[in-house]
Amino acid sequence: MKVLYAFILGGLSAQMWVRIEGYEAGALLSAEHTCDGSDVSLTIQWGSAPSETRAYVLHMYDPDAPVDTFTHWIVYNLTQTSVGPRVQGLKEGYNDFGRVGYGGPCPPTKDPAHRYVVAIYALRAPVSVGQPVTWEKLRAALADKVLARAETYVQYKRKSR
Repeated sequence: MKVLYAFILGGLSAQMWVRIEGYEAGALLSAEHTCDGSDVSLTIQWGSAPSETRAYVLHMYDPDAPVDTFTHWIVYNLTQTSVGPRVQGLKEGYNDFGRVGYGGPCPPTKDPAHRYVVAIYALRAPVSVGQPVTWEKLRAALADKVLARAETYVQYKRKSR
């Protein structure tokens, strides 16, 4: 089983988990999910959220980015427990590439492998956030709604050209 890394906020007893299909925690991504390939979004699944969960938020980010944490994907007000390239009708926000939706890993060529964290937030209610939806706005809207959070990560290093 590819349960990767999870922790719970506020001492809740649920053991929420998240996994990235086809990858163990810390594994190197294949190029198809990155700027060097087709930039196809990852398939992410999660479960065991608290029973009072009414919505989820997904945040994929690079904590090793040269300047600041770099957001690659945000999806909010999810009611299902998985997302992937064939899932339609998602409420997605702007990534730090300036586009709505998934933007795959694309670290500087000379950098060592970067970590790409996928965090899932279980919420007591859907969030209300004004357009354009960015991680900064979404994070502020999460303040009193988070029941639990689970995360995992993968890595990517670009090949020198």
